[in-house]
Amino acid sequence: MAKKAKSRTIAVRLISMAMTGYFKTMVRPRVHHPLSMIKYDPIVRQHVLFLESKRRQR
Repeated sequence: MAKKAKSRTIAVRLISMAMTGYFKTMVRPRVHHPLSMIKYDPIVRQHVLFLESKRRQR
């Protein structure tokens, strides 16, 4: 039986660097660099840096 092909995209979790525990989930290409972006964190009511961490598998 042949192995299953890998997906071209992966789901990643962007975690707020304000250390509030708030996160956003996004999909990015597998071959792309890790994501980092400035987004709004509603807990601190500011735009803060979000860095990528891998999404936990179930």
